[in-house]
Amino acid sequence: MGCTSSLRLSKISVSRGRQNFGGNSSELKTTIITTDPKVTIHTPDDIAALVKESWRRLSGDIPGNGLQVFLRIFETCPRTKKLFQVDNVRLSELARNVTIQRHGKRFMLAIGAAVENIDGIDEKDSELSKLLIVLGRQHKHYEGFKPEYFEVFYDALMWQWERYLGNEFTPEVADTWSRVFVYFMEKLKEGYRQP
Repeated sequence: MGCTSSLRLSKISVSRGRQNFGGNSSELKTTIITTDPKVTIHTPDDIAALVKESWRRLSGDIPGNGLQVFLRIFETCPRTKKLFQVDNVRLSELARNVTIQRHGKRFMLAIGAAVENIDGIDEKDSELSKLLIVLGRQHKHYEGFKPEYFEVFYDALMWQWERYLGNEFTPEVADTWSRVFVYFMEKLKEGYRQP
C-alpha cells in the first residue's frame, strides 16, 4: 500500500535541482530542452504567460479539478487517506466527502495564488517563493504528512491537467507546468525542512 509515483522528470529533461528557477535568472534565459523539438520556452515571461493562459481554463472548475486531484492522490497513494481520516472510505465514496471537497478547493486556490505571483518566479525572494515556503512549513504540522507526498501531488496535478485540458495540454503546456510544479515542490520541501 505504498505510493506509486510516475515522476518522469528526466524524460522531459527537467532537473530536480535548483537549476530550474532557484533565483538565477540567467539559467532561465536558456532554452528548455524537451522531448519535443518543436517546444521552445526561452524566458520567465514565456513561462508566466503560458501558465496564466492555461490557468484561466483550469480555474473555470476549481472545486471539480481540486476534487479530481485528491481522488487521484488517494488512488495512487492510498496511505495519504489517513491524513484526512478517510483511510477506510472507498474511493467511490470520497467524491461526496465534504472535507475532501473543501480541501481540494483550498488546494486549487493555493495554486491560483501561486499563479497570480508567477511573474516573480526568477527572483530569489519573490512573493511566490515566500508563499510556497510558508505552505511547505505548514505541512510539517500535519500528522503523518511526509515530504515525498509532494511528488504524489505532482503526478496527480499533471494527470488532472492533461485530463481537463485535453488537446490544449500540448507538449509546450505540459513541459511548462512540469517545470513550474518542480519549482513548487522544491520550495514546498524547503519550507518543510525549516525549523
